[in-house]
Amino acid sequence: AACATAPPVPDRPAMPALEDAFASADAAVLNAEPVKMTWWQGFGDDVLTRLVAIALEQNKDLAVAAANVDTARASLSRQDLNQSLSTSSSIGAEFGRAARDGADTEFNASGTLGASWELDAFDGISAAIEGAAFQVEQLEEVQRDVAVTVASETALAYVDYRGNQIRLDVARSNAQLQGDSVELLKVLFENGRATRLDVERAEAQYRTTLASLPLLELNIRAALIQLSILTGRTDVDISDLLGKQGEARGDIPTPPSALGIGTPDQLLRRRPDIRAAEAEIGRRLALGQVERARLFPTITFNANLLSLFTEDNTSAESFGFAIGPAIRWEGPDLRRVDADIEIADAETRAAYAAYERTVVNALGEVELALTAYTQEQARREDLEAAAASAARALELAQLRFDEGLDDFLDVIDAQRTLLDAQDRLESNRLSTTRQAIAAYRTLGGIWQTEEIVQAVSESE
Repeated sequence: AACATAPPVPDRPAMPALEDAFASADAAVLNAEPVKMTWWQGFGDDVLTRLVAIALEQNKDLAVAAANVDTARASLSRQDLNQSLSTSSSIGAEFGRAARDGADTEFNASGTLGASWELDAFDGISAAIEGAAFQVEQLEEVQRDVAVTVASETALAYVDYRGNQIRLDVARSNAQLQGDSVELLKVLFENGRATRLDVERAEAQYRTTLASLPLLELNIRAALIQLSILTGRTDVDISDLLGKQGEARGDIPTPPSALGIGTPDQLLRRRPDIRAAEAEIGRRLALGQVERARLFPTITFNANLLSLFTEDNTSAESFGFAIGPAIRWEGPDLRRVDADIEIADAETRAAYAAYERTVVNALGEVELALTAYTQEQARREDLEAAAASAARALELAQLRFDEGLDDFLDVIDAQRTLLDAQDRLESNRLSTTRQAIAAYRTLGGIWQTEEIVQAVSESE
């Protein structure tokens, strides 16, 4: 342990081989085109585009991430200065009398000027600078990850707002239809053309539909509050942007006909959490090199200029200087340094493992998101057909009841089926758009920190 011999740096583990394309890449709705940086613009909704621009500019989490990057850059600048000359100076003055009989009062002044420079003989300083640079890179990727999250969360909240608005309209429309049926049945019951059972069944269905309205209104309110938090705006400001009461409601944003998802190799070069994990490996390797440099002496060149002024002496003898090297070493007992190297190497191995885990998780998240999106797309045609059939079934049930061929139970059942089919269809449209946003989120989106600013300008 007392020998100044640096142990080998841990080897980088081999990464798993990547496929040329994602397994879930359905050519009908997905393609290998690179992911668009401002993917939210592909939904063709001006309000969504504006909301994302506001969020990227005003979000507080993003402001914190940006400040952390500034801190890391300042730390890098501070580390870089360790390569240059370090200076110091001091000056002092005294007025007094010595503690002896007959001593006169005196005025004395002194000053020193010093400079020192450490030779980076064993790369300790350069390794520390490299580690600080990797820290900047890592925090830039964290900032980009926050930007991707903010953009996707804003899009999800907006889609939830629009989707629940439409579901509320569907429920209200059906509630109106069911309420009219209840009133009609009451009249028919009074005239002996309907039974009490028909009235109570219709009333139960009507009340059940009414009971669903507050939950949908709660979902709308929750989405509005989420948008307010993400954009740093008040509820009133967001409400004005979304549209005033009584105005025509916006539809659920529709994803592009085919999502550009890129390739697995592009994913590794694009996803911020993967890039941040890779930067952490570089930082840990650099810190390990800093610890290894401690096995060897540090060599510093010092120069000092001294001066002393008194009332009786202002001659050249009152000036002095000193120049020469200084060598400092933590040996010969280097056990503490060896222990610190072992700690650094263990942390490096942990960074390798975290990187591998991040890659595997990222690939799994993308495959899951793409599968969910394609499956929601596959359900659309059947749900549209079901809603159309349910509407025709209600017309036929109402017609047969009016002609006295069936009782009102068939009408009630047809109304319930129609409401369920319409709600499932709108829920599928909402879920499809949500899954598209989730796919873009897992794919990374914004590439570099400066592209956050570019994304804001392109969205305004």
